[in-house]
Amino acid sequence: MKRRSFLKTALASSAAAPFLLNGVEARATSPLQFLAQLPTAAEDDRILIICQLFGGNDGLNTTPPVDDPKYYEIRPNIAVPKKDCWNGIPNVYLHPALTWGDKGGIASMLQQGSLAVVRNIGYPNPNLSHFRSTDIWLSGINDSNVQSRLDTGWVGRYLSQKYPTFPTNLPNDPLAIQFGGFSLALESKVGRMGIEVNDPSKQQGVISSNDDLDDQSGGTAYYDEYQFVADIAARSDKYAQRVKTAYASGKALLKAKYQNDSFGKQMANTAALIAGGLKTKVYVVSLGGFDTHVTQTYDSTNGAHPSLLYSFSDAIAQFMYDMVKLNMADKIIGISVSEFGRRPDENGSFGTDHGTASVQFVFGTQVNSGIFGTQFDLTNRDESNDLIYSVDFRSVYMDILMKWFGMTIEDARVVLKDDTLAPISVIQAQHDAVQQPRMSKTDFSITSVYPNPFRDQTTIVLELPETETVSLEVTNLAGVRVADVFTQTLSAGEHRISISLPVSAGSYIVCARTSKLIVTKAIHCIR
Repeated sequence: MKRRSFLKTALASSAAAPFLLNGVEARATSPLQFLAQLPTAAEDDRILIICQLFGGNDGLNTTPPVDDPKYYEIRPNIAVPKKDCWNGIPNVYLHPALTWGDKGGIASMLQQGSLAVVRNIGYPNPNLSHFRSTDIWLSGINDSNVQSRLDTGWVGRYLSQKYPTFPTNLPNDPLAIQFGGFSLALESKVGRMGIEVNDPSKQQGVISSNDDLDDQSGGTAYYDEYQFVADIAARSDKYAQRVKTAYASGKALLKAKYQNDSFGKQMANTAALIAGGLKTKVYVVSLGGFDTHVTQTYDSTNGAHPSLLYSFSDAIAQFMYDMVKLNMADKIIGISVSEFGRRPDENGSFGTDHGTASVQFVFGTQVNSGIFGTQFDLTNRDESNDLIYSVDFRSVYMDILMKWFGMTIEDARVVLKDDTLAPISVIQAQHDAVQQPRMSKTDFSITSVYPNPFRDQTTIVLELPETETVSLEVTNLAGVRVADVFTQTLSAGEHRISISLPVSAGSYIVCARTSKLIVTKAIHCIR
């Protein structure tokens, strides 16, 4: 490439507009960091899927409080009738659209033990702006001050901390993939931690011809710019071919019947890339339309909201069907995020306006399946007559960082920039997760509970790295203590504690405390 044509096709054009590298916008002055990738070889292969529901999903109709008469009083036209709701588990009601499809939707996943439903989730001092609240959820930082810039995401900060040599070491596969625009969740101080993909079957690199340098270009700024673009072009070609190859081989292995809508296609593409062996760690998919001010629903089956819930639910169920069939399900955790819920009262237009607390789904075979969080309280509301949240969304992020990605509680709190946060225990502890050396003295855990679910008695297995005074208790999901088991000094090693729990059917949390850590595990009582 001669200097004049290079300037025309690269530098001059990029000053005005970006060019595409493997589906990612880039400029000649763009840092290499946006192509950041994981180190190869011995890293674990756990995958996180973030499903963003744009607009603010209505949690009240998603998990209807059907036994509260006030629900039908404040929503005379759009409340979901109790008789129409899914009730496959005692005292649990889900919108019927979450059962549609030949795989039974995510409701079937709850019965099968691969779904956690986190009700009444939100954050303190909620912001009802789509843009700011989305930034709060994706950054993992609760700051409603519009003067404060939220420019990094919780996943991006985790990755930049875990892989401090980035961007020097760039392996073969993308670290993260977002279908569509680029998510704040994947941003870090050192750049974008992944790439954008639209159609993985049509990934293209950078095609060049007459690719040579002028004889006198060495040691010039032009030479440096050329080398920069040439390096990115080479990487783009490699990533493009890798994504296309993985997609082609993986697609041939899929058996599920995905809907031909945008979200179904994104989940099918994600499944194909995973099945094809791509080592990408994080996928971000999205579904829009949840800003349901009007025509949210006319009944439990018609309207925008039932349709959206069906699209989301069926695609997740189809995806998990494929992952189970391919024996890949145990390495995948997925979460839904939505910037806020809707107001408790309908608005007169068969819809709802911006609200606060909502519902979040966590899916995968490694979740502690069940219902987390308190039921929506329609009587006790905040000063704006909105719902008061009971679960901080960042406690789910803590679970992912600690239980799934193997961070210490201290480092997870650094990532989320809040030293008061604790995990909610929606994810089972992964004992082969990457552990940092300094965890050796604090590797205190509840390794298992059996039987779980239980009827009257269960056994809790504790692991202590050193002699500690341990307090063990059981609480309900609202945090109310239902049983004090003991407080005593235990030696290093494994301890099996059998306890009797005369409690009603439902989900509970076992909480074990030492002077250094709090660990929890979800348990479920059946009658």
